[in-house]
Amino acid sequence: MNAKKTVLCAAALMCIAAHANAQSSVTLYGVIDGTIDYMRANGANKPNGNVPGVVREDSNSSLWGFRGKEDLGRGLSAIFQIEYGFNVDTGSGPSARDQFIGLSSDVAGTIQLGNITTPMRGLGGKTNFIPGSTSIANNIGIMTTLNGSQTNLNARLANSVMYTTPNYGGFSAQAVISPGEGAQAPTNSSLDNKTTPVGPNLQGMYAYGFGAQYSQNRLYAAYAYESRRGQSLLGAGSGLSGAASAGMGVAAAGYSNDWEHRVAVRYEASFISAGSTSFALGWDRLGSTGTFGAGKAAGNGETYRDSYSISIMQKVGVQDFILNYAFARPLHCSGAAINGQCSGAQASHTGAQQLVFAYHYWLSPRTMLQAYVSRIHNSSFATYDYDVNPVTTAVANRAPGASPIGGGIGIRHSF
Repeated sequence: MNAKKTVLCAAALMCIAAHANAQSSVTLYGVIDGTIDYMRANGANKPNGNVPGVVREDSNSSLWGFRGKEDLGRGLSAIFQIEYGFNVDTGSGPSARDQFIGLSSDVAGTIQLGNITTPMRGLGGKTNFIPGSTSIANNIGIMTTLNGSQTNLNARLANSVMYTTPNYGGFSAQAVISPGEGAQAPTNSSLDNKTTPVGPNLQGMYAYGFGAQYSQNRLYAAYAYESRRGQSLLGAGSGLSGAASAGMGVAAAGYSNDWEHRVAVRYEASFISAGSTSFALGWDRLGSTGTFGAGKAAGNGETYRDSYSISIMQKVGVQDFILNYAFARPLHCSGAAINGQCSGAQASHTGAQQLVFAYHYWLSPRTMLQAYVSRIHNSSFATYDYDVNPVTTAVANRAPGASPIGGGIGIRHSF
């Protein structure tokens, strides 16, 4: 009798477990990407501005994470994601990536709370066919910066809430917002002193954005906009470019509204029987409006630039042949932004071009060998570089006109 009860209990537990597994799931996933690169920069318009060649090992967006989903019934699910990046070359990390909790409804759409990839960031990788956002073969250094200076608009947005509509015949849209969380306006010693607020009190919205996309069969087309206020990127050494860049007319040094428009279109065709041919087109307008200059010379102004890209990928069996061309137009400046790189003598020489050839060989659907050559040609006052793995990291240390060139080989595996 006891043995019979034991068997019945075990069978009941197996049924419960099977039912639970049908209702919820957790997936472990990740990417490991390592390359060996050779890079240098030449053509600087000042003595000792060139960077000699160096061989180094890079990790390109290596990551691991968990995704979870629980079926709550009636088309409603609880969802979550916990993702971290790491550097396979040095073993350093982890660094936080997408992390959120939310609800997803077949009828009402999806709501997410956390550190989220915004519609703007989501389009960053759609303008080329290079996996791994930090590879030097990627064009996002040209497509997401103001003359090489980051504005964070291609980064994930912390403390954010994002809503995504259901899919209607291939069309969907998102809206994202991040509150100021009661923060005061930033201080900026390059304008006055560290105790003087610059700009209004940021008790309300800190950032917002929206996007829309259409994806059907072989066509994908999308648009995104985002605005982040009061970042004070170039002030008092607190920003990504450092205090030495304050007043250069690239991004507002004090209170600012940093904004961006982005469009991406991709299409897959079948021109030859050996494989498919894919095209990607991109346009990006990135700008900063706010307080420029330092001390008594500080005032309102604006600067922006347009950038464009075209990519072609020819697949032949397990091989990908990729060609990408991107270029950034010179800076457009007005008001107090007309100084430094935005002065009349320099602004017209702040454009750049990038040409990339890449080759991928897929050993399996998850493992790829890669090789590439990437060249950025800077005009005489341009300071564009590769994205997270640049030749010269700090923008303030880059010699205007120095043009990066590099090549690499590596392996990328997904699990």
